[in-house]
Amino acid sequence: MQKTFYDFTAAFKILEDKKPLLVCDGIFDFLKIDFPCEYVRFSDFKPNPLLEDARKGAKILKKNKCDFIVAVGGGSSIDMAKCVKYLNRINLPLMAVPTTSGTGSEATHFAVAYKNGEKHSIADERLLPEFAVLQPDVLKILPIYHKKCTMLDALCQAVESWWSKRATNESIEYSKMAIKLILNNMESYLKNEDKGNKNMLTASNYSGKAINITTTTAPHAMSYKLTSLYNLPHGHAVAICLPKVWRYMKNYDSIAAAFGKRSSDEAVLFFEQMLCDLEILPPENANAGDLDILVNSVNTKRLKNNPVRLGTDTIKSLYKEILEV
Repeated sequence: MQKTFYDFTAAFKILEDKKPLLVCDGIFDFLKIDFPCEYVRFSDFKPNPLLEDARKGAKILKKNKCDFIVAVGGGSSIDMAKCVKYLNRINLPLMAVPTTSGTGSEATHFAVAYKNGEKHSIADERLLPEFAVLQPDVLKILPIYHKKCTMLDALCQAVESWWSKRATNESIEYSKMAIKLILNNMESYLKNEDKGNKNMLTASNYSGKAINITTTTAPHAMSYKLTSLYNLPHGHAVAICLPKVWRYMKNYDSIAAAFGKRSSDEAVLFFEQMLCDLEILPPENANAGDLDILVNSVNTKRLKNNPVRLGTDTIKSLYKEILEV
């Protein structure tokens, strides 16, 4: 069972007699976090975690006889910490301190790592962090575009988890809470207010708990190549996919109700207007010649979890709508 904290003071009491491996990205240097113990820092990894980097981290952990792992950063840092833990033969406790309100990685037992340019997903119950620290102050230094993208990632995760084939009463409840928190606190969050930041971190955590049960579906499966092909942040890429997929599938009025709308059609229109207002738009450098590349890239494993079957022709048609080509 994961224990969640909302401030560093209470959380870091756990570390007082430990020697943790600190897995962090560059944002750590701006957070002014004071650890109550000696720690070993590992930051030598790329934004999209490489398995070979995780091996370096595992060697550093072993060499320095670390007895705890602390991840501070976005999804990549938390994924890297999970991979280091996975490669380490001793099952050390893991504390995750997310510095974005998007991936919900602190609440999942999944990790992603790249090997030879290929994306690999790791699923292991041991990868669920034993401790999560949702400190809202860490969000204050994020650029506004980054805040928008991570927020939209959490929103898409919540929607996809709700309609997933694997949805349960528990996961749907997490999705419902995430969606309502995001929509009710979006304005405050984008203004960088304490209340909005705290509630958005909580919403992201709920969305993580939801996909920890169900995993994601077609919008996520279709987003990955958009990220690499057009250099779009993940949250941007998945957000422009979701309303097109939802419109094609229709129904899901129960999800629409969480958006405060009477039907899925109304909810999709609302979602599209929200993206327009946030200036989350299709990539300007997209062209019809990219469609086959995108179709062939789709993660078929994620498609199997989608409630409506999407054939190759349908996926191509959806990409045309997403890219407006």
